[in-house]
Amino acid sequence: MRAFQNVVIGMDLSEANAKQLLSRACQLADPANIEVLHACDHLHHEHAEYPHGAFRTSEELDAAVIREAEHFLRSVCLPLGVERHKVLDGRITTVLHDYAEQNADLVVVGSHGRHGLELLLGSKSNEVVHGTPCDVLAVLLPREGQVPEGGRYKRVLAAVDLSAESSQVMDHARRVADACGAELALCHVSKHLLEAGKRADWERLAEFAQDYGLAIENIHELAGRTALAVHSLAKEIGADLLVAGIHNYHGDEFFTGSTANAMLHGADCDALSVHVRSAA
Repeated sequence: MRAFQNVVIGMDLSEANAKQLLSRACQLADPANIEVLHACDHLHHEHAEYPHGAFRTSEELDAAVIREAEHFLRSVCLPLGVERHKVLDGRITTVLHDYAEQNADLVVVGSHGRHGLELLLGSKSNEVVHGTPCDVLAVLLPREGQVPEGGRYKRVLAAVDLSAESSQVMDHARRVADACGAELALCHVSKHLLEAGKRADWERLAEFAQDYGLAIENIHELAGRTALAVHSLAKEIGADLLVAGIHNYHGDEFFTGSTANAMLHGADCDALSVHVRSAA
């Protein structure tokens, strides 16, 4: 069973990036249910003559730009069985928001990890993660000279705050892990300074984990700054996907303050932000 039913990928025109995004998306959804979008935000909206250029008018130039983008999308999508792709006019964040509203339960974009989540044609990641009305998967893209990570996800780490909404995050993490045949781990960062408080948090975490059948070695109670503690654990256990929650639309982090941003955008692995709904 696939983890998501309808996936939209926001894609630039880099072949290496495209292959990485498509590879990850095809793990989580049937290729027939994946659609790739490329946004052209530099098209002309008022056409004029180009008397000294290779094109007679700006309209001809725009048509050539769109044809080139469409050719690229076909060349990278069809080998993987992804037949739906479009070139649209507009800013990538606006295009993804509007399209996902009606067509997706997951949006996939590219990330450069600790160097800042750099999305497609610019640094628009926060707008995508916090404004898109569905889950967002930020795929860690290879830097120049790096070999892209291949294969399926092997270890998924879910970070929860033990609020009433934590089950939404864990349900998504379990679904992804099952779809990929990955091991699932769970963590929580205690804010208590006294041992009694830390012990109480551990007991709550262990009780929460029982519903998901996790082995004791895959349950981690942490201390310290949330983002740093989670990143350190992810590296230690070799997690290749981090799952955490943020609240929908309002841009409020699932964790206090800017912790969700730091945790999701600073990870040295792929990161899935789950748009949670407030518990009634």
